[in-house]
Amino acid sequence: MDRGLIVGAIAFAAAFAAERLYASMEPDLKRYEAMREMSGQPPILKELWSTIFGSAIAEHEATRKAGGILADLTKDALRYARIRSM
Repeated sequence: MDRGLIVGAIAFAAAFAAERLYASMEPDLKRYEAMREMSGQPPILKELWSTIFGSAIAEHEATRKAGGILADLTKDALRYARIRSM
């Protein structure tokens, strides 16, 4: 019974800390998502989900082969310019 009480208290403390961390980071996350949307990238959760299943690596490799490094540099320069103007 004591072990259950201790584990429950630790779980409650971890959940409370995670909620407070998310609440404090929410404005930054919204701004980051807006920047990602402006640069044409998918939402971060979608990208993380695709990374878990490995399709992001294959997609990036196909894009790199199709466009080459010059296309990648052009896209990065345009994205940086849009972010700087924000």
